[in-house]
Amino acid sequence: MTDKKELIRKAAVEVMSKKGFYNTKTSEVAKEANVAVGTIYNYFKNKEDILNYIFKYELEKRMKNLKKIKQQNLNFWEKLEKFLNFHFKEIKENIAVGEILVREKDFPKKEGSDSINEYLTMIPEILENELKDAIQRGEINESYDPEISANIIFGSIQGIVEKAIKNEDKNMLMKAPEELIMILKKGLRE
Repeated sequence: MTDKKELIRKAAVEVMSKKGFYNTKTSEVAKEANVAVGTIYNYFKNKEDILNYIFKYELEKRMKNLKKIKQQNLNFWEKLEKFLNFHFKEIKENIAVGEILVREKDFPKKEGSDSINEYLTMIPEILENELKDAIQRGEINESYDPEISANIIFGSIQGIVEKAIKNEDKNMLMKAPEELIMILKKGLRE
């Protein structure tokens, strides 16, 4: 990845988080990145491509983290807690990214963004597979549907991020993993 591409991504995150995707102009991203508008087109086809790249970048970070966690000899709850701590810490450290991940997630319904769709499907799929493994190991009650449970967990993550951003409550992001694990353990074990 080139430094300019990363500079444009960071600038786009800042502008889009404040103005929203549809109200953001490519010229505003260029100004924030301190580059010429034409420079943006050396790296991205259009504004949609920039948004797609933001989701791709964030998904890659989470996938790398999940791969690292999977390689450790941990039970389902430990894996989930590590992932939640990572995800919420990332959002806490860059609220603007959280705003985009929550607010612009509906963009693919209108335009068909591959990376946004991947972000919204791959994480729940990984959670589903981890839940299936946990059921086989007896860590979770087998009466639960792993697909539905994975989407409940992912929806809870998205909801917590949305609420924390709306209320400007970074503390909520740090408390969320423990609280979510506690609720899930009680429900999924019974």
